[in-house]
Order: sequence, then C-alpha cells, then structure tokens
Amino acid sequence: MMKLASFLKLVRFPNLAIVALTQYLMQYLVLVPALKAAGLSPNLSPFEFMMLVLTTVLIAAGGYLINDLLDYEADLINKPDSVFVKRVFAEQTVWFFYWASILISFAMAWYLDFYLHKLPMVAIHIAIVSLLYLYSRWFKKMPLLGNIVVAAFCALVPIIVIFAEKVNYTNLGEQGGEVAVLFGGYAWFALVSTLLREIVKDIEDMEGDARLGLQTLPIRFGEKKAKKWAIGVGVALLFSLLWFVLWLVQRQQFISAGFTVFGVAVPLAYLLYSIQKANKKTDYSKASRLAKIVMLLGLILLVVCKMAS
Repeated sequence: MMKLASFLKLVRFPNLAIVALTQYLMQYLVLVPALKAAGLSPNLSPFEFMMLVLTTVLIAAGGYLINDLLDYEADLINKPDSVFVKRVFAEQTVWFFYWASILISFAMAWYLDFYLHKLPMVAIHIAIVSLLYLYSRWFKKMPLLGNIVVAAFCALVPIIVIFAEKVNYTNLGEQGGEVAVLFGGYAWFALVSTLLREIVKDIEDMEGDARLGLQTLPIRFGEKKAKKWAIGVGVALLFSLLWFVLWLVQRQQFISAGFTVFGVAVPLAYLLYSIQKANKKTDYSKASRLAKIVMLLGLILLVVCKMAS
C-alpha cells in the first residue's frame, strides 16, 4: 500500500486525473452536445475517446517520470520530502515505468492513427514525448523556454479533443462559435495560468537550481524581474477574463459572468498580490499552491458555463 501511494505521488496522480477530467469535460460537456445539436455524430466512439485520453495521460505521466529522473539532484535541495527516485523506487524501476508509459501510449497512438485513420497521433505522440524529454534535459535550464513548453502541453490537452473532430467542427454552423470560444478560451487559460505557475515555481526553486548551474528566469535576470514577469503574465490573464465576462454578459449568461469575476478573477488578483509581497521560499510555495487552485477554478468555470447556459 505504501508503494502504491508513493507511485501515485511519483506520477502526480491528481494532475493526471485533472488531465483526464479536462478532456472528458471538453468532449462530453461542450463538443458532443454541439455536434448533436447540428445533427452530427462524434468521430471517436466512447472506447476510442478513452484511448485518446489514456494516451494523453500516459504521455503526461512519462513527462513527470523523466523529469524526476533527470532532476534528481535539484529535487534533493528544492523538495527533499518529495523525492522518490533512489529512495522509494530504484532508478532502474523508474526508468521501467517511464518506458512502459511511453511504449503503451505509443501503441494506443498507433491504433488511433493507422488503424482508425482518424488522427495523426503517432506524429503528435513523438513530438510531445520528445519535447518533454528535451524540457527535462535542457529546456528547463533556460529562461522561459522550459516554462513555455510545459504551458504549451497544458494548452494542448483540450485542443487535441477538438482536433479529433476537426472534420465535424467545420460543419457545426451556429454552434461553432460557442465551441471555439470555450475550447480556445480554456486552452488560452491553461497556457497562461500554467506559465504563471511555472515562473513562480522557478523563483521558489532558485536555491537548488542555482547550485546546479541552471539558468532559469529568476537566476538569469534576478528575483525582482522574474516577479514582474509573473505579474505581467497574470495581468494578461486578468484582461482575458474581463473579455470573457463581456462575452458572457452579451449572451446574458450572468451566473457564469459572476463566477468568472468572483470565482476566478478575484482569486487570481489575490495570487498576484501574494506574488508581489513574497520575499522568501515559503511565500512562493504558498503562491504556487494558490496558482494551482486558480487553474482548477478555470476548469470549474467551464462546467459552470455549460450548466448555467
């Protein structure tokens, strides 16, 4: 039981659950109702869609595993209580988990790609797995580049769902506008909120990263400039939420507009205030956790928008 609990922490099970939940919500809460309203059927059956979700989840799990393997020394300094490589699991065992997740997800991608002829999943799989490896090996050591790679992967999680229905999407008619706003808006929210949290995490991990010679944003340009970057990204997200509120008000979706303001924008504003006032590692740790809550609130907002419409 202890090993199972440690394994779930190793692969960041709550994060993987959110990835799966995001794709299922985008598919069955947003896309499928729009397709049915337009008299269309989804390209992917429930079983095939489950395989698409599992492929995404396994790729994400592989990304966490390779990051822990290649970031072992830094993690011993930055988060010693959360190191499982060489402590709970032998390094060879974690490598086995990594290759198992990659190969199983590749097999699923091959099934979706070559057998169903519906998605170029093999090419997407290879590209994402390669980027996540390069992130752990090199990109995360550079200012912003690694942050952008992680943020782009999070934005891709909902986008790949609508990509699977690209043929049907062009025939959605009036429903297409709302679907585009919800998918595009959530992808943008995932991208920017993740980028914000990644910058905060880099500031939090400055000590360990600096000892290993990494050149993350706060190490290269200083903590103050990194804070300005984080706040600037957060302000851009706030303005995006304001635009979304106006769009909702125009559609007379006042409940969704209210939740956007008080359920997402206000916590985000408090997060930015917390970052501005932060001056030690524990402050940034709290800000990082708050950023994660804001990201989850964005997913809840998607549910509110559909349930209240």
